Amino acid sequence: MLRFQSVLRFGLLLVLVTLLAASCAPAGAALKVESPAAAVAVNETVRVPIQIQNVEDLTAIEIHLAFDPAKLEVLELTNGGFVQADFIVQNAFDNAAGTVDYAIAQINRDPASGNGIVLEIVFRAKASGSAAIEYRSIPAAAAGALLADSKGSAIQVSLTNGSVEIK
Repeated sequence: MLRFQSVLRFGLLLVLVTLLAASCAPAGAALKVESPAAAVAVNETVRVPIQIQNVEDLTAIEIHLAFDPAKLEVLELTNGGFVQADFIVQNAFDNAAGTVDYAIAQINRDPASGNGIVLEIVFRAKASGSAAIEYRSIPAAAAGALLADSKGSAIQVSLTNGSVEIK
C-alpha cells in the first residue's frame, strides 16, 4: 500500500510538472488587431496597431482586413518597424469597400523574432457605434494573413480581430 501511494504521488508530481512546463512554454505566433482602450468621438482620428507576438524567424507578412466604411475611414497605413519594408508588395486601402491590404518582405536583414508592431492604421471615426476590424479571406490568404520565415516556409499564426468604439 505504501509503495502504491509513493507511485501515485510520483505520478501526480510528474503530471503537475508537465502541465507547468507546458503553461510556461511560449505560445505560438499571434497576430492581433489592437483595439483602442478608449472610445473615440466622431471625426477624431485613432491609431490601431497590428501587433505580432511570439514569432520566430519572420521575414515576410501579408495582412488583409475589413472594416465598416460607414463608421471608419482609413487615412494612413504605416509600417510598424518590426519587419522592415524593403520589398512592398501591397500597401493599399479602399475606403468605399472597407478593406486594407498590406504585404511586405525584408531583404538582406536578420529575421525578426519576438513581439512588435507590424502595421499601424490611422482611422477617422465617421459615425457612432462599434466598428469591427477583422481579418478577411482572399484566395491567396484564406485566413486573412500569411507569415513567412527566412526559408520561405509559412509560419502558423493565430489571428485576433479588433474594434473601435465610437461615441
